[in-house]
Amino acid sequence: MKKYAFAIPIMLLAIQASVSSCDSNKEAEARIAKAEKKYQDSIAVLKGALKEKQEQIELLSYPADQRLQKAKELIDAGELDKASSEISQLKRLFPNSQEASASTSLIGRINDLKEAKRQEEERIKALGFKAIAEQTSVKIDYNTVTLSGISVGSRFTFDSYGNEWYYRDADRGSKYVTMQMSVTSTSHDPLLPAFAIYSISGDKMEYEGSFDTRFARWKDYGAYLGNYHDSSNDFAKVSTVKFKLGLQVDNETLAKPYAIVLKKKNVLFSSYDRYANPPVSYTGSAGYPSTLSIKDFKNKYVIIKRYNLK
Repeated sequence: MKKYAFAIPIMLLAIQASVSSCDSNKEAEARIAKAEKKYQDSIAVLKGALKEKQEQIELLSYPADQRLQKAKELIDAGELDKASSEISQLKRLFPNSQEASASTSLIGRINDLKEAKRQEEERIKALGFKAIAEQTSVKIDYNTVTLSGISVGSRFTFDSYGNEWYYRDADRGSKYVTMQMSVTSTSHDPLLPAFAIYSISGDKMEYEGSFDTRFARWKDYGAYLGNYHDSSNDFAKVSTVKFKLGLQVDNETLAKPYAIVLKKKNVLFSSYDRYANPPVSYTGSAGYPSTLSIKDFKNKYVIIKRYNLK
């Protein structure tokens, strides 16, 4: 290939000398252009061959034992198609290796997992939202969120201190869905998740509203007013803080199938206003969509509790 590459420039010079003595300028330019194209084509062939060799070297530098281990890790992570691709490449590049023989059992495992996944999808499709497990404890990044005391009533209480508390009474024709939330976080200033209620109609859910998030309790009235700091409501001081959540829902919706839903994302942020009571609050939005389907609950959403599904 080197001999050919050096021969082409010499050929170009010879053509140019010949053209200059016996041909017209137009003919000379045509011959030179043809020779230059031939030269460029040869360079392209050489570059393509070099790229192919580099790719082969890169593939072979990733040894069989590492490929087999990578396939196992992908299977454990549920990345079954990627694991199959890794095994196929292992068998193609190292067909006679021990790892290629050992990968045969992994193919059987992948097929079994795919079949189990297919059966689970069929079960969920047949049962709808009833097949999705309820979860009252969910880990979202640096937060572990636990829900309890879920109830439906006429009053939402929060911001307690001593024997006192603040409350909201539901309007006529409505009730409050309330629950207690405990958040344990590794962050000193975490974002918090937001919860919503969706009504259920067949294989679809429709958004009804999002919960208000308030602190459950303060040390005393002075702490509630912000006269002094309450460490029990500060993640920089303690790892776990407790909250009360409430959402007013009309009785018509409460009579239908519905569910408390969690988007697995921390979105509410803490804000401070010295003249507000209490001065610290959590605000923000998860941006819940107007509708959800069963497939949305594979990764992004969680059902906390269902009601009225028969």
